[in-house]
Amino acid sequence: MAPGKFKFKMLHFYFGLTGLFALLWVLLRSGTNPKRLAYPCQQASIPIALNWLLSVAAFLTGSLFIKKFTKFAFPAVVFFGVAWISLSTSETSMSSVNPPPPPPLPVWEVPNPVSKVFVMDSVPATSGSLAAGDSTVPNSYLPDPAIDTLLMMMSAKNIPFYKTPSAPNGIVGSNNVVIIKGNFQWTSRNTTSTDRIKGVIWRVLQHPNGFTGEIMVCDNTQDIGTGINDNDNNSEDPQQSIIDVVNTFHSKGYPVHCLDWNTMWDDVANEYSQGDYNNGYVYESSSKITYPKFRTPMNRYVSLRYGIWDSASAVYDSSKLCIIDFPVLKAHGMAGATIAVKNWIGVLTTAYSSERFGGWSPMHTNYFFSTYALVARVMEAAFPRLSIVDADWTSRTGPNNLQYVQHTSMLAASTDPAAVSWYTAKFILTPIALNPGQTNPDLTGSAYRNCLTNWTSYLRTTAGLPCTKDSSEISVYGRNILIGVNNQTENAAQYKLYQNHPNPFNSTTLIKFQIFETGPVKIVILDVSGKELVTLVDTTCSKGLYEVKWNAENYSSGVYFYKLTAGNISEVKKMVLVK
Repeated sequence: MAPGKFKFKMLHFYFGLTGLFALLWVLLRSGTNPKRLAYPCQQASIPIALNWLLSVAAFLTGSLFIKKFTKFAFPAVVFFGVAWISLSTSETSMSSVNPPPPPPLPVWEVPNPVSKVFVMDSVPATSGSLAAGDSTVPNSYLPDPAIDTLLMMMSAKNIPFYKTPSAPNGIVGSNNVVIIKGNFQWTSRNTTSTDRIKGVIWRVLQHPNGFTGEIMVCDNTQDIGTGINDNDNNSEDPQQSIIDVVNTFHSKGYPVHCLDWNTMWDDVANEYSQGDYNNGYVYESSSKITYPKFRTPMNRYVSLRYGIWDSASAVYDSSKLCIIDFPVLKAHGMAGATIAVKNWIGVLTTAYSSERFGGWSPMHTNYFFSTYALVARVMEAAFPRLSIVDADWTSRTGPNNLQYVQHTSMLAASTDPAAVSWYTAKFILTPIALNPGQTNPDLTGSAYRNCLTNWTSYLRTTAGLPCTKDSSEISVYGRNILIGVNNQTENAAQYKLYQNHPNPFNSTTLIKFQIFETGPVKIVILDVSGKELVTLVDTTCSKGLYEVKWNAENYSSGVYFYKLTAGNISEVKKMVLVK
């Protein structure tokens, strides 16, 4: 056989083998779950499989034209196939053409801040994947180191995650219905990280008083036809969707559920106090606010505005409802950016826009993004106790363009949704945005400045909530607060805390500290969530060098922290228990 013909046949063979493999991959991977067609591996395989099918079809039908011009058929298929693949995968290839990453996140502290913002860059890898979506997933995969660190940072600045008798200002109570309001209107990297959400779920379940409440992952995807599904898979493992996360916890017996408010998008309902026990959206015609009310799978009656309804006593209990705002950071064509406040468009409903607002466009321009500030009005009615902004992947343009998604690997949180929105728009999104003139919250005339100003003004001035976008009223903290960085001068030092020895250690370790001024001293052991496990020292110490032993025989391997408090200053160090 001539060398040229042999090479030609081999090209045919490899082309056919590659195409057949691509087709089988698409069918086997997505045949039982068509939603997986949106996964990157499927998107890359689809054009190859389609080209192969076209080639087979052409061969089988065998038109006279194809037979006559056989020598041109294969080059033509290759040419158009390459073109098709290039166009089909342009989204993936373009996403890697990014500007430089955002600069290091700035931190600062002001006296008597209105709001505190906590920021992390270089988000650590998660502990494992929950893609299996069942009880076979190891328990060690349930926590998320990024969330664990974030909650410790908040605790270090007197914002405890757990509400307990000793911490009445904590965020989550042991008997709360916890609503995690994510962002799932679009797909993949345009949705809230499922790694971060699993971390929050796990921490709620570890409440030191025992968690007897219920966790609901929710969103209203505004009737765009998708709902919350397997395409919502923004995670290190692209096979791990929010459905997998919820199913994993639920299969292990935890009270974790998912509720797509889109299922009752156009159902009009009255409050429980009016005798209406149907799921639906309450509409207040005077203010035009809407919000969901629903019965949970564990038969709790939830009004996002008033709290948990007790049918026996006929009263609401707002203290038993904890709402956590959890958007993904991205640019937005109309509002400039989608962050914590704007995420509340996924709380209200856009149903009946013509009857209530005069149309879809006026609903946005005259009510959502104008001085009327409808989004902020809904947020006032259902104010979140905590807002976490997922900026692991940030969309440089949006709201649903996967072509321009950048791995920024950052995270931020605050009890003030306006402050954390301002910070992340300013220092994470705007430096990489395709249109920074629209995302900059401080640039006069920018879309996001206009929107955030309207929303913050309503929340602060009209609603009277502790919200601000003024940097002079915001303290921003990074991870350095976990390693004893404080504002005391060297002359004001009251102690010196040494690294424990040995470290890592097996069962027992020694903690040495030096006291320079007589006064109260306390040393406690903390887990990664900031929960106090053991008090080693709680007494008055005179000037001198001290050493205390911790016996961790009854504790499992992992990372722990020890915190020394002397007077009004404190320091935290990390240690590793290995058995």
